[in-house]
Order: sequence, then C-alpha cells, then structure tokens
Amino acid sequence: MRTSFRSTARYSAIHILLLALLFSMAEGKQFVVKSTADAGAHSLRWALLQANASPGPDVISFEIPGDGPHSIVPASPLPPLTDPAGTVIDGLSQPGSTLGDHPPATLELRIVLDGVHAGAAPGLWLQSPQNLIQGLVITRFAKDGIRLQGKEDVHHNTVRNCIVGLDPAGTDARGNCMEEGDIRCAGIRLAASAEYPGSLHDNSILTCIVSGNAGDGILLKDTEGAQVRKNTISGNFIGSTRSGDVPRGNDRDGIQISGGCALNTISANLIGGNGSDGIHIIGDATRGALAHANSITRNNIGVTIKHHAMGNKLNGVNLGGREYGSEGGFASKNIVSSNVIAANGRSGIVVREHESSANNADGNRLTQNSIYMNGRIGIDLGDDGVTMNDLADHDVGPNQNRNTPVILSAEVNGGLALLRGNVDLGSLPREAVVEVYKTHAAPMLRQHETLYLGAVMPDADGNWAYSCNGGVLAGDSVTAIVVDSDGNTSEFARARKVTRGDAVEVEDNKEIAEQNRIKENPNATIASMMQDKANGSVIFTIDVEKPCWSVLEIYTENDQLVSTVLNRWMPAGRHTITWDGNNWKGSEVPPGSYTCKFDADGVRQTTTLARRLSGASQ
Repeated sequence: MRTSFRSTARYSAIHILLLALLFSMAEGKQFVVKSTADAGAHSLRWALLQANASPGPDVISFEIPGDGPHSIVPASPLPPLTDPAGTVIDGLSQPGSTLGDHPPATLELRIVLDGVHAGAAPGLWLQSPQNLIQGLVITRFAKDGIRLQGKEDVHHNTVRNCIVGLDPAGTDARGNCMEEGDIRCAGIRLAASAEYPGSLHDNSILTCIVSGNAGDGILLKDTEGAQVRKNTISGNFIGSTRSGDVPRGNDRDGIQISGGCALNTISANLIGGNGSDGIHIIGDATRGALAHANSITRNNIGVTIKHHAMGNKLNGVNLGGREYGSEGGFASKNIVSSNVIAANGRSGIVVREHESSANNADGNRLTQNSIYMNGRIGIDLGDDGVTMNDLADHDVGPNQNRNTPVILSAEVNGGLALLRGNVDLGSLPREAVVEVYKTHAAPMLRQHETLYLGAVMPDADGNWAYSCNGGVLAGDSVTAIVVDSDGNTSEFARARKVTRGDAVEVEDNKEIAEQNRIKENPNATIASMMQDKANGSVIFTIDVEKPCWSVLEIYTENDQLVSTVLNRWMPAGRHTITWDGNNWKGSEVPPGSYTCKFDADGVRQTTTLARRLSGASQ
C-alpha cells in the first residue's frame, strides 16, 4: 500500500508543476485568503467569488496569521466553483501544512472548513471542469463535504490530500451529511441529477481521508442521459483515522457506485470500518441501467495498512446486492482483482442478480484476491450461501452460477505439491481458467500474500493439474475457483487438505463424492492392461461395480505426473480407456517403467506398467 501512496504523491507533485506552468501561460490570477472571516476582503468567500469572475485558471492560496489550525465557519452556503477554466484551492499553501512522506497517513493540515452554520448545502461544490482542491479539512456540512455536479459536463477535477469528515488531527469524527434529507449524501459525491444533468468523467480523488461521515464515504451516481465514467479513486483511507489502523467508519458504504456508472477505477485504497459494505456497485433496475466495467484492484478492504482487522459491517465487495429498498442487480463485467478482503461482517464478495432477467449480473471477474476471515463465505453468488454444483452447469444466475472446481487430490512429494481436479462447465472447460489458492484453518492476517498460488487451464474434459515447488506443505488446505472466458467467476471450491506422498483420506473423498452427486459407496478396478505394439498406446479395461468418480494417472519412477488418462464420472459396467503413450504436453514418452495410479472414489490402486517400444518407433 505505501508504494502506491508514494507513487500518488509523486504524481501530485508533477501535477502541481504542470498546473503552475499552465497558470503562468494563461490569463489567471491568484487570490490570497488572509482571514477566517466569513465575508470581506481576503476571506474564502471573497476569493471564490473573485475566481469565478476572473477569466482563466485562478489560484486561491492561504496566508492566515498564526499556527492554526484555522477554522473558517461559513454562515451560509459557499459559492460553487463555476469558472470553466478551473480554479486551484490550495490549502497546502498555508504555513504549517505538509504532505509528509506517505500521505494521507502523514498529512498535517491547517485550513478547516466547518459547515456547522452553513445551512442545507455541501461544503465545496464543483460545477465546472479543471478544478484542483487540496490540503483542506472539511467537516460538519449538512450535505456532502465535497460535491461534483453541474449543468454542463464536470470533468478533469482533482480532489487530493484532504481530510473529509474528521478533525484536523485525523482522529475524531466530525462528519458531513448531518441533514441528509431526500438526497443520498457522502463525504465526497460525484452525482448527476435531473436538475444538474452534466456528465462526470475523468475526475480523481487521491490520497484523502474520507471517514466519519453520516452517509457514504464516496458516492458515484448517474442519471438517465448523463454518464459517470472513467473517474479514479486511489490511495485514500475510507473509514479509518489518519493512522490507517483505527476505525472511524462512514455510516453507509465506504464507496458506492450506482446506476449506469462505468469504467471507474478504485485502486490502492484502505476501506474499512464502514457501516454497510466496503464497496457497493449496484445498477438501476427501474431503467435497466448496468453498473459495468468498473475496476476494483489492489485495495485493503477490511484490513488496515498494518494488517489488523478493521472489517466493514456487511460485505467487503457487493456487486448487485439489495440495499435501502432497492432490489439490486444490474452489475455486470466489473473486475475485482488483487485485493485483500478480510474480516468483514458478512461475505468477502457478493454477486447478486435482479430477478427480472438471467444476465444482468454476469461477467464479473473476481481474480487473484486474498479473501479470508469474513463472517460468511469468501465468494457468494446470489447472496444466499453456498451454491451447489449442477450437472453440465445448466443453471443461470449471477455470474451464470458457474460450477466450482472439484479438487480430487492434493499431495506433496519432496517439496513438489501436486493438485488434481475437475470442473464441470458443460462445453466451456477449454475456455476457462482454474485459480488455485492456499487456505488455513485459522489464517493469520500477515499471511495474505501467500493465499493466491496460481492458475491452470483445464483440458477439453475439464481435467486440470496444478503443481508448485514450495509454498504448500502437508497439512495446509487448498481451494480453487474457476473463471470463464467472459469473466464469470465461481464461488470457492470445498477445501481439501494437502497430504504427504500417497496417503489417502477416505473421508475427504466421500465429501468430494457428495459434491459430484455420488450417493452410494462405489468400487472400480483395473481388470487388465494391454499395449498396442503398432502405435505404443496402452488399453486399460476397467470394471466398475458401482458408479463412481474415477481418476487414472501415469507417473514416472520419480513420481512425476506424465498424463491424466481418466478423470470423470464412470457408470457401472466394463469400460475401455486408452492412453496414447504421450505426456500431458502431447509428446511421446520413452520406453521404461511407469506407475499407474487409479483412484475410484477414495480407493487407490497402484500398478507398474512396463512400456515398450512401439512398432512405429522401431
């Protein structure tokens, strides 16, 4: 996380230089605030009015005498920013204000906007493009702390290095949204409306502390005919104190993206301690508006920068879940990747579809996240608990209710871990990816970096084998998800304990059998093996007394997997299975001694196979 914040700080410094160059080239003025008075020369209200009336990009700076912090307490709403050329409000210009090395954790701010007497209004209202707000503490406004909303498009605005909803020390809550009323408010709100139908795009909220507000932390909301897209929320603390380790949650969601908002990026934030979800993306069923293609990546959601638990009250990430009377759904093709999602009150990630159709919450790609220690399950499709697999994956629902992989075995031999399994996706296995994870009976928060192991593609029959050297030990447990080519991601598979060598845990295999709808106690044996001298293939005759899931694999004498010949459901009767003599890469293996391992519902048989030269090879 600190690397990300430092990168954002470097970006900010470069942006300041570019703005300074812009102002030097354009017709603009600087207005200096020297008083905490609500009106009169060199007050903030005076500077805002002057900047709106002045052509070109202007700068409002601060030189208020004394050590501070200095509180400006408006007696009525402040004028909104309306100059299309843009205005900089630079609280960092006040002596004593500093960024420190790692904002927002090191912010020292000296300019406070206190809205306790300002009336039913937001703190700062940006109705124009190209504005930059930085280095301010904004507290106790009846509506939003900062609002971006206009009658024309509002774009390329930046809010950074501010504290919104806490005192200047960044510890005690002094929230905004004190009188929310009929309009949903937030610490920072980017929202189009019928009265202000301008689209909002390419705006940025960077390295701010947005905590303690009576509404959402940050809210993005569109309306019909106005787009809210390509906005960036990065490097912020949302729901914590300035230390990043103590909760000061916003009353509702940490971040909410609602309606048809699209292509927005939420990255490298700390989001914890909030009264509802960490991040909630929800469409608008009344007009069929899809909240889609939003990216949630590299965030700590429910975990602090010091890896302590600071969970959100409900879910870590909620895609399409119900809220405040809304039926939810209409959240599709969003990406949730490389986040740490832990210690939240309900599930790590929820995906829920509105009942009006079977495809309004599909294509949500949930990949390479570390998810653990949440109150319910890691990934919940439908917000209804564990979803059982079905044959050929015919059911529909959120993310098409993709079947979870089945882990058939997990072994460690000489430091090499080998996991084998199958996934039933009907006609889709060749287009899917299985992601493998390590889990723990009692995971430690500091171990989140090791939970995601890697990925493998299943073959045409859905069989897959994943190996890694290190990172998995006997006694660990492993699980997996599947992600199809459209991004539809499954829930987590039932975890399987990693064993040493050839040990077989019959109880675990019975659980796997139950996942595959096996209700009996099956048995199967290899009746005979015969090599075809002409082409070198080996023909196995297998007698199945009772239906079962069967796995037949070929290993070298050094116990390295050569090929998975069989991995599927076998009905009762006699079956003929052929190994073509090739390894899993498709190359012919040399003659020699090989081991056949046949696993029929937890009963393993091991047989030696002496493969000879084929006629074609001689």
